[in-house]
Amino acid sequence: MKVIIVGGGWSGVAAAVSAKKAGAEVHLYEKTDLLLGLGNVGGIMRNNGRYTASEELMVLGAGDLIKITDRVSTHRDISFPGHKNA
Repeated sequence: MKVIIVGGGWSGVAAAVSAKKAGAEVHLYEKTDLLLGLGNVGGIMRNNGRYTASEELMVLGAGDLIKITDRVSTHRDISFPGHKNA
């Protein structure tokens, strides 16, 4: 089965992950050079011990998507004083 998804926002990426897990050959088309659209802004996981929206999504079952996002959006070789790979 082949699945074509147009749009790489949260919904498109989630659909692509789900279709791939179901065994489909997935083609995801996004007009920009950045997946997840505005969903890739911010990104702190906890705020003074409280869950943020990102961690709530993990609890609701979007853990794979959060892990992928974290892996591809962590800055490498950039120094932010007081933060390790912010």
